[in-house]
Amino acid sequence: MTNLKDRDREIATAGVALFALAVCILAGGAFAAQSANRGGISPEVRAQVRQAIASIGLISVRNINDASLAPRPRGSSVVVSSDGLLVTNYHVINNPRTSRPYDEIFLNLSSDGETVSTQARYRLKLVLINKELDLVLLRAISDSEGNPIPKSFTFPSIAIGDSRKIRVLEDLFIIGFPEKGGSTMTVNRGVVEGKDILANWIKTDARVIHGNSGGAAVSGEGKLIGIPTKVVADDQPVDRDGDGFPDDSRRYGAVGFLRPSHLVSEMIAQLGEVTATNEKPAPPLQMTEAPNLVTVRGIVRSTGGRPVAGALVGLVPLGEVSITESTLLTWGSTNAEGAFKLNKPVPPGRYTLKAKALSNQPYSTDVEISPSGSALIVEMRRLWSR
Repeated sequence: MTNLKDRDREIATAGVALFALAVCILAGGAFAAQSANRGGISPEVRAQVRQAIASIGLISVRNINDASLAPRPRGSSVVVSSDGLLVTNYHVINNPRTSRPYDEIFLNLSSDGETVSTQARYRLKLVLINKELDLVLLRAISDSEGNPIPKSFTFPSIAIGDSRKIRVLEDLFIIGFPEKGGSTMTVNRGVVEGKDILANWIKTDARVIHGNSGGAAVSGEGKLIGIPTKVVADDQPVDRDGDGFPDDSRRYGAVGFLRPSHLVSEMIAQLGEVTATNEKPAPPLQMTEAPNLVTVRGIVRSTGGRPVAGALVGLVPLGEVSITESTLLTWGSTNAEGAFKLNKPVPPGRYTLKAKALSNQPYSTDVEISPSGSALIVEMRRLWSR
């Protein structure tokens, strides 16, 4: 009996040891997986992002009546052309007290890829403003003492990526000079959480905080994908004493909003069109506003001219094949007379229209949405004919 008890005790002890070993192995594997997720950045991606850092600068401002004071830091910026063209947010260079740009705007680039240099300060000139998008283009015209920049001088610049191709859950790196970070560069990593195509936003969980505005959201290829512009925090009231009135708040998270880089490319193209089509030098500053939105209406009918009731009609970006939550811009359905009105207005431009109805072939075509808001005519073919 004693031998049997000893053997049972040994078996139980071995079983506990094996279970503990299995737990350790599983925990170690989980920890390794977490570590890989946190630090799983390839050397190639690290090198590309580090190279992009050199083109991110600190914006500082000053008014003429404050000439005795040092320029005050206001936000970040990105050099997008080796001749000194850069982009930032309009609210970075706009004086909230006067609702106009500051008299003097300066750019400081980093000397070592991390800390801004007081020697590498350049005076900037506004060349294009889009208040609606909260974006501005500026150009470096001289050093801080007013000496012209030599024509042979080249600025470190970043390549602009196609933000329309970026997908949900792709990695992003936010680079800038947050206010609480002093004069040193800050880089943090996140993913694309979503896209709002109509409102021109890319959403990210990467930290976008005060001072990062106007900086860069960089892809794993080291290309500019977006401009950090605003953050929406989830602040919820907290009633600590139970009197029914909140006396505190708790932040549960935040979503950073980026202006897609293709908007920057469009502004640069606009600037190039202006300078190319005018014999005289381009005006030093142009104000642009977003176009008026158009409510899309139309009629869906069969090839025989009969109205098609209950058809679903939607717009997606031009050339888009699939209809998903992220690609569907606006949609609606037809009434008994075949008439439809889409639920969200859109800017004038070219889109791909798709329609679907029972007993009819799926319909797809490219359409031009004009400011006049003229009605669209959709003719669908039946799947069979009598």
